[in-house]
Amino acid sequence: MIEIDDKYSYHEIKKRVILVGMEVYGKSYKVSIDDSLNELVELAKAADYEIVDIVRQTRSKIESATYLGKGKIEEIRDMVARKNIDLVIFDDELSGIQIRNLEQILKIRTLDRTSLILSIFADRAKSKEGKLQVELAKLRYQLPRLIGLGEELSRTGGGIGTRGLGETQLELDRRVISKRISDIEKSLREVKKHREVQRSQRKKSSLPTVALVGYTNSGKSTLMNHLMRLEGEHDTRTDSFVKDMLFATLDPFHRKIRLEDNLEFILIDTVGFVSKLPHFLVEAFKSTLEEIEEADLLVYVVDISRDDYEHQLKVTKEVVKELDAGETPYIVAQNKIDKLMPDELKKKYNVGEDYVDISALTGKGIDELIEKIEEKLFKDAKEVTLLIPFAEGAIASYLLEKTRVKEQEYVENGLLITTFLIPKDISKYKEFIVKFNEDRS
Repeated sequence: MIEIDDKYSYHEIKKRVILVGMEVYGKSYKVSIDDSLNELVELAKAADYEIVDIVRQTRSKIESATYLGKGKIEEIRDMVARKNIDLVIFDDELSGIQIRNLEQILKIRTLDRTSLILSIFADRAKSKEGKLQVELAKLRYQLPRLIGLGEELSRTGGGIGTRGLGETQLELDRRVISKRISDIEKSLREVKKHREVQRSQRKKSSLPTVALVGYTNSGKSTLMNHLMRLEGEHDTRTDSFVKDMLFATLDPFHRKIRLEDNLEFILIDTVGFVSKLPHFLVEAFKSTLEEIEEADLLVYVVDISRDDYEHQLKVTKEVVKELDAGETPYIVAQNKIDKLMPDELKKKYNVGEDYVDISALTGKGIDELIEKIEEKLFKDAKEVTLLIPFAEGAIASYLLEKTRVKEQEYVENGLLITTFLIPKDISKYKEFIVKFNEDRS
């Protein structure tokens, strides 16, 4: 039989899949089964699968050996045969034994939600760091599931690289994977050091940072590209990648945004979130997500056109809280209002100073969003008057180019400048401040 490399068949031939979800009586869920299965549909589409059917079951408990009950498994097995199914995807994490048993009964490859997400991540990762993070997540997922590969891994191994004749193949595989995990973690620590140097340099510039966070495919990258175009001429080759799919981008993306009155900040586009995101997956991408921890302001981007938009916002806030950034000031950008009729939008409208309706695609509401960003970032700015000696030309240039200057005048001893400074700059240039002004208008 001729085998087709997955690298090519993944894109050229759409695999026909069945999606399977389970709800347990009396168990409380953070995410309803309907929302979870709808999300699984989007994940499967992102992996370019053809969804043939969706199966759900409600039971008193999950079967430890097969996840589903016997009758439901037989029903799925019949569907697999009748509908020419290539793959069955389950909406929860499965154990190695469950995967093995299901594949033996269904006679077909079986994936769970986590392995589906990992396959999408593997396809999207472009940078060295992104690829290492995906590999680390895959290995952490595989390690406790090695037993599920069955008798093939229980044979004894002997030869180069083994501890001795008594070591089983399973023990060898565990040792090899554990060693690779250790190597990747070491490599990621080096990447983290480099990222910390970059972050330190950004901090030295005194520019505040704004991180776009939100559910995958909520429009973060589109919003970032729109904000980048506000400065006039713009090279689209530097845009953040945009496509209508989950996890279109995995790597953080930084750009400097310049507002009116010389106000600037660093804008960061981050990897999107998804519900039921396993803890080890969050851990694997923590070095990337650290950008969220360091941000001065978060903009939660939520797709308000979706029925489950409140669920998306809740998931986003939960992940941010897990990253110890739950206390960071934020704005909720309710995106994609262009997809809703006025009466539909009115029903979903959230009133509050932290909410703004926008369309990153058309630009509607962007001005209001910028006003809110400016208000949040620079609310602690104070109007001060400084006397900058002629010998401190670099400082004078910074203040003229990077701050909101109200007045400037060259006097005998240097440049007398009245401008607005954020606390970091006040501390940095306090020796040159000659007056704090009460009027901040």
